[in-house]
Amino acid sequence: MKKGKGSSSLGSKESSGRPSTAVLVFKKCARFADSSESAEIQQDGKEQLPERQDSLDAKESAGMEKEAISNQPLKDEPSKDEPNQSEGTAISTIPAIDKLRRFCFIGSTDEPVYTTPALDLVVENNFASLKELCSQVSEDELVECLLSVLGSEPNEEQPPRPDEPLLILAVFFTTCEDEKKRNAVRNRFTDLITSESDLLLFVQLVKRVQKLLERKTPFNRTVRKAVLNWYGTKSLDRLLHFWSIGDGNRWPAHRDLLYRLHFRHANFLPEIIAALRLLSSSPKELSQWPDFLTPLTSFRETIEGVVKLRLLTDPEQAISIVKKLSLSWEHVPFHLLHDPRLAHFLIPHMSYEQLLQKWPRLSRLNSRVRPFAEQLLDKKKLKASNVPPVRLLLEDMRLRKPKKVVNQLVLPSSLKNKNTFKFQCATTSFQKASFLHSVYEISFGLNKALGRRLHITLNLEQAYLGKYLSGPCRSLKYLDALVALGFGYFRSDRKVTVEFWHDRSGKLKALPWTNEMSVSEAKTCCENQKVGKVRQSLNEILFRALLDMQNTFDVFLVLVPGAARGNPENNSKCLAALMDKYREKRNSNAKFIMVSLRQRQRSMIYSSGRNENLLELCSLDKHTPRLINAFVRNKFY
Repeated sequence: MKKGKGSSSLGSKESSGRPSTAVLVFKKCARFADSSESAEIQQDGKEQLPERQDSLDAKESAGMEKEAISNQPLKDEPSKDEPNQSEGTAISTIPAIDKLRRFCFIGSTDEPVYTTPALDLVVENNFASLKELCSQVSEDELVECLLSVLGSEPNEEQPPRPDEPLLILAVFFTTCEDEKKRNAVRNRFTDLITSESDLLLFVQLVKRVQKLLERKTPFNRTVRKAVLNWYGTKSLDRLLHFWSIGDGNRWPAHRDLLYRLHFRHANFLPEIIAALRLLSSSPKELSQWPDFLTPLTSFRETIEGVVKLRLLTDPEQAISIVKKLSLSWEHVPFHLLHDPRLAHFLIPHMSYEQLLQKWPRLSRLNSRVRPFAEQLLDKKKLKASNVPPVRLLLEDMRLRKPKKVVNQLVLPSSLKNKNTFKFQCATTSFQKASFLHSVYEISFGLNKALGRRLHITLNLEQAYLGKYLSGPCRSLKYLDALVALGFGYFRSDRKVTVEFWHDRSGKLKALPWTNEMSVSEAKTCCENQKVGKVRQSLNEILFRALLDMQNTFDVFLVLVPGAARGNPENNSKCLAALMDKYREKRNSNAKFIMVSLRQRQRSMIYSSGRNENLLELCSLDKHTPRLINAFVRNKFY
């Protein structure tokens, strides 16, 4: 990938007597101060903050030389009360394994930027870099990295989706030429792929990579052996469970896959072969109990019951089968839940996460099924599920998207053919009322705390508060997204400072949020600040933090329409230099996170060769809070 301007790494040159590059850039950034007088820190702990200039000499650091930087592995997650280190914080390059770990979380190897992912673009744009990185790491490193994000062990900071780590595995299997390495990773395949959906997604990604390489076969022998072994090592009960859940519409994918694996020639037990044929057969084919199911005779009643459910057209007949076989909602085709009696029987046993996943379709039953409403409004279950307010707001947005209706003017028949008469068709937008919005309002303060000292900075310009986001969230207002994310952290964590730019000076002012406020009051508080045009300066945040001797922060969270404003040269050099200074002087574990709510692409050029401890999240999606939490806990750079 071609390096953009300003992406050279920062370091110190030991052979010369000159100060380090980071110090030079820091001095350059300090020239933003409006006042010519230097700021002094009083002995009693009070501070005199520097004012900022409106201009910057952009050519001062253009000739900085690239430095040799020593490798530094990813640090373990610090404890909440870990003391600050007085020693200087080393500026480190990013090892190949940590670039792969970053890709697992944000789908990017060279830049700390997360954008709404698209599967096709992820495969095509990242194949070359993933192939190179996979060749640079050992098999043990790769397996350990993928196990941490794909394995069956409980992992609170699991990546938002399995696509990226599975793509790494697909690229490795299709491009690695070292047979020993391939076999070592293949032997851990069953530990990495823990669900049926992950297996089918992995095979799909392998096919995409093979197509990109212009190969004739959908997968190679290594993948064939790994997938066949995955099926063969599963217990009979596990295979029957895979078959019984859902609507039974995945059998074509299994049939195609098992056919290419030649599973009937494998050395499997007869009941395993029968279970695999069951998994790859249509419900209509199974309704007559074919001969190949003879080894599964002991499960015949249950199998025939599930098949009958999938072929039912009358939902009212389903409840008797469900009660007789003690089936859960997972075994019932979702369209049958339109029967109120069946829904009333099954929905109370669904977890909160399962309710949210099925919310768009279950919402139609809200008026008829009381337990559904009771579960969503149960604060104990909401707190136990640890659902962030952003997730609930986005789920609510999906059903509250404005619908446009064309209002046509009805004319008398005598006027319809007259050319002199002109009329217009007006469009009216309306939003469907959503029950989930009330759940969103009570969710603040119920999710788990981040456990860090936060400094949150907001851009509250009136010109943006009423505007909408872009992309998939284009029906969501900027102010709603800002409050959902910022006020969510404010209510869940104890040590939080919230400030905003209040005028053209670039200075920050405290926002008077309180823990007793509701979400509507928090929104009103933002609107009441009456902020006009401001000078949005990201560097000002760290300038003030360096001079603030009374408070030390672990995380700087910045919520803005776009992070490009107030950033010299659209480059991360100055911001990274200030972060280096803050980590050296105040907190060696500090992180800086920007959420560009109205952007769908990066706002500046970042260094691809070193860890700048910066992260930019573009727009908003349900993964945003989890990515913030994972980055803060050093799960990735």
